[in-house]
Amino acid sequence: MPLYVYGCPECEIELEELRPAWRADDPVECPVCHGLCTREPSIFSTRSRSPQAPIYASPQQVARAAHGPDCDCCRPRRR
Repeated sequence: MPLYVYGCPECEIELEELRPAWRADDPVECPVCHGLCTREPSIFSTRSRSPQAPIYASPQQVARAAHGPDCDCCRPRRR
């Protein structure tokens, strides 16, 4: 079920609500003033599988993508 963000114009708070897509635009009751909260635009977050996404990649993953598996600096060290 998708997570939607709703805002209360009276209390100026935001709340998140899990609900089916067909109910996404229905208002939600504010837990503080019991008024109606309307759906607000939210940012969709996702993880990229691309090596060009260093935010989610570890330094080792970035090095492997840049140098390749046979590179001396990327190969696991033997003891």
